[in-house]
Amino acid sequence: MFYFRIDRVRFLDNGGVKPGLGIFGHDFAKVKFLSFVTRSDQSVPDLDEWMQNNDAKAKKATLETLVSDVISTRGLTEVDRVRDNVPVDFGDTGLILYEAEEIPEAFTWTFLAVRSSRDLREAARDVNEILREPGFGAFSKDLLGLVQAGSALVNPAYAAGIEVAKFVAQTSARRLMNKGDRELGAVVVSFIRPEHYPQGIRESHDVHDMTGNMFFDYTIFGYKRALPVIREKKRKR
Repeated sequence: MFYFRIDRVRFLDNGGVKPGLGIFGHDFAKVKFLSFVTRSDQSVPDLDEWMQNNDAKAKKATLETLVSDVISTRGLTEVDRVRDNVPVDFGDTGLILYEAEEIPEAFTWTFLAVRSSRDLREAARDVNEILREPGFGAFSKDLLGLVQAGSALVNPAYAAGIEVAKFVAQTSARRLMNKGDRELGAVVVSFIRPEHYPQGIRESHDVHDMTGNMFFDYTIFGYKRALPVIREKKRKR
């Protein structure tokens, strides 16, 4: 079994209006967290067939399948009353962002934090409508160029999956952020089993994100299931 979880986050600035002259009360924020995991062995469409296919509709359908697979790994949660530089703990056991039957050889994690007053169900619906984005067609062409340029990569399908996850995350953040809302943190990081979790376990604390505004703790925990013990029945004499 394999589990990847977020344990704690902290923001230097929660994006709110600070109490001061003429402004009273506490500076609280409602923050939405959006997470995607792309595995190196994730099932993806045949990229060779996708590149060679001249049917635009077929190409779009294939890419839609890939995007849908990425969205299926989504984790969307919300925390209220977040304050500046005060840790937010996800309970004493953390929040599982991804789990699987087998330990992946590598995976990429894309994680976003957005200050937003929008309803969580409305935000989830926005994420599911990524395929309607005006930039989806342009992204399809860009992805094709990336795959062709990286055809010498050991796993071009994995590289394509990472790019799709980035596109989905960035587009989701843009849809989540209405006027007055803002992105508070962003993470795109890859883990390789032999280097980062050779025994299936890794814990990191107070890691800073790409914006420098968010710090987070996470845990990787994986193990192989023990084989069931088969007891031989005693023969009656």
